[in-house]
Amino acid sequence: MSLRSDYLTTLISSILPLYQGPSVKLRVQPSNKEYIISKGLLCAESPVFSKMFNGEFLESQQQTATLEETEDDVSVRSLEALIQWLYHRTISFGIEDPGEHISAAMELARLADKYDIIGLETIMAQYIRNILKHNPHPDNTKFHRKVDTNTFYLIPEHIASATFLPREHPVRSVLAAASVEGFLRSKHHKFSEEVHAYPSFGVDLLLETRLVLCKVEESHRNATFEDPISGQKFELNSNVFEWRSYE
Repeated sequence: MSLRSDYLTTLISSILPLYQGPSVKLRVQPSNKEYIISKGLLCAESPVFSKMFNGEFLESQQQTATLEETEDDVSVRSLEALIQWLYHRTISFGIEDPGEHISAAMELARLADKYDIIGLETIMAQYIRNILKHNPHPDNTKFHRKVDTNTFYLIPEHIASATFLPREHPVRSVLAAASVEGFLRSKHHKFSEEVHAYPSFGVDLLLETRLVLCKVEESHRNATFEDPISGQKFELNSNVFEWRSYE
């Protein structure tokens, strides 16, 4: 039997049955939206939902769970994105504005963490990183790079929301990595207040800064290092912290 045949056999025997069988209902309040989803598929990805629907809880008897909408995690948008990912392993929010796109991704990351959805933390981190990478500060020029290039579409609410995620969560690391350039280049960078308001964000930022500085390449009087979001190399003048593109 070929490797491809082995893969298809495994897929059919272990994954496809999850799409069949009994279903459960997820209800979102107060919007009163209801969703019917495969019980096997949901419980295979979430230990929390598995205990809920297979234990001695009311949800197990009724095969229905009511989720209360909360700020920055449980919402119709985040739940629909989760269902989309469970069934299709793709995520599309249908949003054009990069800032709102990040907000939606943050909601899904928080929802996934709340219900222990396996694997979504790294996917959402990469998702947000790509948004930041492809949407830099619009006023950048060839000869002048803005201090907040990587954080143009990030807002304080994103930073605050990320602090509710576990320590060393990939999404927290991405937001901190995006803030490294501003932290190094200016005492009054975009999230200088958030560093004090949210000590855990301050710790994340210092850790990401340390990772960047540990990779600094010394060359004569200047040092070059790689921006953790864009992947570009820059020249750092140690006297004035002026970054110049290094091709």
